[in-house]
Amino acid sequence: MYSIEEFDRQGMHFFRLKGEGAFVEVCPERGGMITAIHIADEDLLYMNEETLFDLDKNVRGGIPVLFPIAGQLRGKQYEWEDRVYQMANHGLARTRPLEVAGQSCGTDHAEITLVFHSTTETRVSYPFDFEMQLTNRLAGGKVTILQKVTNRSAGPMPICPGFHPYFAIRDKALELETAATTYFDYNGHKEKPLTGKLEMAGLKESVIFEGGSVKAAFHATKDLAIEADEHFRYTVVWVEGDAPFVCIEPWVAKNEALNTNEGLILVRPEQPVVLEVNFYLENRS
Repeated sequence: MYSIEEFDRQGMHFFRLKGEGAFVEVCPERGGMITAIHIADEDLLYMNEETLFDLDKNVRGGIPVLFPIAGQLRGKQYEWEDRVYQMANHGLARTRPLEVAGQSCGTDHAEITLVFHSTTETRVSYPFDFEMQLTNRLAGGKVTILQKVTNRSAGPMPICPGFHPYFAIRDKALELETAATTYFDYNGHKEKPLTGKLEMAGLKESVIFEGGSVKAAFHATKDLAIEADEHFRYTVVWVEGDAPFVCIEPWVAKNEALNTNEGLILVRPEQPVVLEVNFYLENRS
C-alpha cells in the first residue's frame, strides 16, 4: 500500500510519497520541486540543503521546475508582439510557491498535484493568463512528472519548459546511451561527436544534444533512465566544478527560444498541453 505523509523541516512544509520501499519528497513552497527520490535502494538526487532552506538562493539540488522557459535569454529579455519583456533565467515557477490541488494513493501508486496560476506579477514578465498543473507520481519504482499547461488568454501562448534534475552522479566522465550522435559544446561553441562517453570534468558551461530520453551510468551496477515524451527535443548536461552531481536536463527548446521562435510550443486557448518525464533505475547489462 502506498501512502502520503506531510512533515515540516526548518520552517518549510513537505510531502513524502511512499511505497514498496521507495519514496519521493516534494516541497510546494520551492516551486513544487521534487527534493528527494529514493528508489531501488538508491538516493537519486543531490541536494545542497543550505540553498533549499534559504529563500534568497536558487536551489542547488532536487528537480527544479523550469517554466514557462528553460534556459537563458540574452540580457534576460525577449520580444513578443512588438513589446519587450524581462524574464529571469529558467522562467517563473522555480522561485514561486505552488498550491496543492490534490493528492491520491492506493495499492499501486501515490501522487500529488500542484498548481501555478498567472498573477498580476507574472504578467509583467509573461503577458499571458495560464494554469500549470504539476503532478508528481511514485509507482512501481518509477517517478513520473506530468505537466499540464492551460492557456487562459485569447491568443496562442509560447512555452519551452524543462526540468533541471541534479543527479547524485560523481563521475564526470558520463557514460550515456542516446540516439544522438553529436552534441554542441557551449564552452567552445563547437559541435562534437558523441560516442557514448561525455567528459564533463572542468567544463564551466553546459552541453546539449538532441533527444529528451537518455540512459546514464548511475554507478557501476545501475543505469539511470530518463524517459521524456516527444515534446522534449533536447537534453542539456551541466556540472559545477567538483560538486558531487551531474545535471541531465530534458528541455523542449534551446536557449533564446522566445527570441528565435525555434522549438516553441504554442498553447492554444483552452487546449491544454500535457508533457511527461519518467525517471527510474535499472541494472546495468
